[in-house]
Amino acid sequence: MQAGPIKALKDRSTRDAVAIWLLLAATYLVFAGSVSLNEGLAMVACATLGTIWWWAVGRRGGIRFRFSRALLKPFGAALLGMPRQTVRVGVHLARAVLGQTGGGVVRERSAAEIAWATPHGGTAPAERAVGLLAASLAPDSYVLTIDRPHGTVVTHALKDAAG
Repeated sequence: MQAGPIKALKDRSTRDAVAIWLLLAATYLVFAGSVSLNEGLAMVACATLGTIWWWAVGRRGGIRFRFSRALLKPFGAALLGMPRQTVRVGVHLARAVLGQTGGGVVRERSAAEIAWATPHGGTAPAERAVGLLAASLAPDSYVLTIDRPHGTVVTHALKDAAG
């Protein structure tokens, strides 16, 4: 006699494992840049090891990332701002080569001001991860540390970047 929910969990986990393996394999091929027997074998090995890692460690780690479309909104803003920020970084680097500008600046902000740094609820770990990745995706700034006990987020940015 087998309990229904346990069997459903196993089926879902197997389906998820297949999806993760396919995603890892496709990602490997995209970044490999070529298709050959060696790359194919490396793809199979890396995707299999990644899936085994997810199966053995990720499922037992205690942190579950539950996503919704609303959680992915920071990516939209980050992607839309990338062309403008890339141009700003290019201009800044050109000025640095000519000796007209210095490096960047480290900024410390209160985590209370940043929505993704202090989420609550069941999706908090996923919201923090997406927010951190989106904040660091910008070419002109990235997150150095999140100090939750002190409630601060430290970022590095270009001096002339809006803050």
